[in-house]
Amino acid sequence: MTDFTKPVGKTHKSFALVLSGGGARGLSHAGVLRTLVARGYIPSVIVGVSMGAVVGTTYAMNDDWFDALVGMDTSGFPATPDFRLPGLTARMKGLRTALLAARDMYFGWGVGAPTETWGRSVLSDLTQGKNLEDGRIPIFVCATDMLTGKRVVFGKGNAADYIYASAALAGILPPLVDGPHVLMDGAYADIAPVDVARATSAEIVIAVDPSQRENTIGPKNGMQAMLRSIEVCQYEHARLRFAQADLVIQPEFGQSIGTLEFGLKRHCIAAGAVATRRAYGDIETLLNPGNAERMAEPLAG
Repeated sequence: MTDFTKPVGKTHKSFALVLSGGGARGLSHAGVLRTLVARGYIPSVIVGVSMGAVVGTTYAMNDDWFDALVGMDTSGFPATPDFRLPGLTARMKGLRTALLAARDMYFGWGVGAPTETWGRSVLSDLTQGKNLEDGRIPIFVCATDMLTGKRVVFGKGNAADYIYASAALAGILPPLVDGPHVLMDGAYADIAPVDVARATSAEIVIAVDPSQRENTIGPKNGMQAMLRSIEVCQYEHARLRFAQADLVIQPEFGQSIGTLEFGLKRHCIAAGAVATRRAYGDIETLLNPGNAERMAEPLAG
């Protein structure tokens, strides 16, 4: 039986893989990586943000990386309100969850604070307690310094600590205090740090964008308008950053998947694999050693 987590061997241009955030949707990165490796395309470096940092670092540190991610314990993640469910009882349950979350954010760091120790243990298991510099390929993890608002990039140090910082969502988990930095989710400062990948020796940069528009309907009140304005800013920022890559692989999920809906992780992984297969032609064009010239315009997968 073929082991699709192992490389089959192929000569190709070196490439950096930029894996962005997305919460549960970010597990699509595992499907992308698995499919690339099965095709013989092995990244020479990975730059990870948020869940992309978790997936990329696990790949770099753990020989059993794919099964470890599929089997990752997600039982400790906090519940999130779901107002899509029909019926008054379901909606009241969603409202109660939302009110409890608001209380935890106001009086503490958020609903995930009680699970911080558990979460760090899960990340330590995924990365086998290693440091970032111990990976089989270079791995760079990006977080946001909440004091300066600037991106901070780590290539050395405890892997579990820095991927925790990179994935620590505001209002859900406490930040990581690291020397002069107060670190939280890397996507706040930079959803797709293509420039970090460009600064390596890699010839090509491929990015994975698992974002999903949550709202395509116009706002009907002030609160909806405020949330929509934030969404517009986020997507425009993401569009500009991803456009700097040579190729963007964009998984399609076929349904709305919330940030913490890890019960759908297999669906997300499969979406990443499908998107990568669809992009094989563009990938081969970019990475074929006979293609001496980098394509002038970025490609959209």
